[in-house]
Amino acid sequence: MRFIRCVCLVCGLCLVIAACSSSPNQVAPSATTPPGIYPETTQTSPTPEATPLSLGASLLKSLPKCDGILVLDNPVKFDWPNIDERLQELSDALWGYYSCPGPQAEVAAFYRNQMPKPPNNMDETNWVERAEGSVGVYYNGASTWIYLWVVPQPEDAQKSYVIVAESLDPVQGQCRLDRPLFTSDLIEWVTKWSLE
Repeated sequence: MRFIRCVCLVCGLCLVIAACSSSPNQVAPSATTPPGIYPETTQTSPTPEATPLSLGASLLKSLPKCDGILVLDNPVKFDWPNIDERLQELSDALWGYYSCPGPQAEVAAFYRNQMPKPPNNMDETNWVERAEGSVGVYYNGASTWIYLWVVPQPEDAQKSYVIVAESLDPVQGQCRLDRPLFTSDLIEWVTKWSLE
């Protein structure tokens, strides 16, 4: 009886070994095969990771988009009075550079019209028209300030650059920066007006 058990055990082991060694390229469906162990086995490639958006593309998600807007990878140098001071004051800001087809006045009018509308809902605190172009300052009510310059492209007056700086702090400069009225400001103003 003991002999028969040993023979059965040996035969069973031989069958298991033969089954495993006869098809080395097949892997059980639930097993994970490390790369390089079975080179003939087809392995699925990993899911490609999403490419992170550039800073300009990320900022553009919360801005109106002119028809044909292009995100520029490199900063745009533009002529503006005291621009070096503004750049220094906005050194901690997030910057985006864009190209829009259309003359400067047309593109500026588009942005001035669209920024206060949904889904942007940005309050205009300042808008300045100059020979160099236009600049608008916007506040979203959640401590975010947007500085938006629209200037003509020097090589083609039918195209404009849109330069955006997003900051948590307002710039103190020559521009008039009126913070939007908040409830406390409004109550103070109404009280003062009613007493006069």
